[in-house]
Amino acid sequence: MIRLVALDLDGTTFGGDTRVSPAVRAAIAATQAKGVAVTLATGRMFTSTRPIAADLGIRVPLICYQGALVRDPVSAATLFYRPLAADVALEVIALLQAQGLHAQFYLDDVLYVDEWNPGTTIYVGLNKDIRVETIGDPVAFLRAQGSDPTKISVVLADEAATDALVAHLKGRFGDRLYATKSHPIFAETINPTCDKGVALAALAAHLGVAQAEVLAVGDGDNDIPMLRWAGVGVAMGQAAADVQAAADYVTASLTEDGLAAALDRFVLSQSQPNSNTETRR
Repeated sequence: MIRLVALDLDGTTFGGDTRVSPAVRAAIAATQAKGVAVTLATGRMFTSTRPIAADLGIRVPLICYQGALVRDPVSAATLFYRPLAADVALEVIALLQAQGLHAQFYLDDVLYVDEWNPGTTIYVGLNKDIRVETIGDPVAFLRAQGSDPTKISVVLADEAATDALVAHLKGRFGDRLYATKSHPIFAETINPTCDKGVALAALAAHLGVAQAEVLAVGDGDNDIPMLRWAGVGVAMGQAAADVQAAADYVTASLTEDGLAAALDRFVLSQSQPNSNTETRR
């Protein structure tokens, strides 16, 4: 019996227009009406995730920043938080600057950038209701603040560049940070001891829900940890092969309302898959 559902946002709950389809909206509402807790698990900031949760009637603590933060959308109380160590963050920013890239970092739910650039415009276009501060030299600013940032991200030109940078960060820093692709053109780094899976485990423990009673649905590389941890991990139909391989089941694609189908099958009907659009891995 599923008691907790964790939903990725981009590519799972909605597409680039950030509009939740009627079928998905109805399935989420029916899941909650059945008494099942629903949370959102995203790389987005808390401040941009909170309105989405409110729109969907979600009151369970939200998993944000790739799992670095779990915070209650109603009270704003923090359940779990692991920022990236400042010394590592400064190294990452210096590396990005050396490559001519604009590092974005997040502190106290504010996005800081060296200057407003095309990447900032793209990011803000996908993440509404966020506060952006331009601060010039991010290294000098972080040193002056003396604080550990929640996350560092960078907007790249294309997916190939994103994959190359994530691989470079992993090779350069190893277990000193967690680097992942959250969007075809977003490379992100957080504390190496957390990810969506770690955060989901913390939330489940907080709610008294067993691992076997957790369903997670996602489509991206950053969803792999939670798909592997959850009792039932469901990959979207358009997800890459490695994401599908990490899941227990594959549902239909985003455009086919795959999330609605997954919720119907594993929560609302509690049946096992028996069609070509949802297959067991």
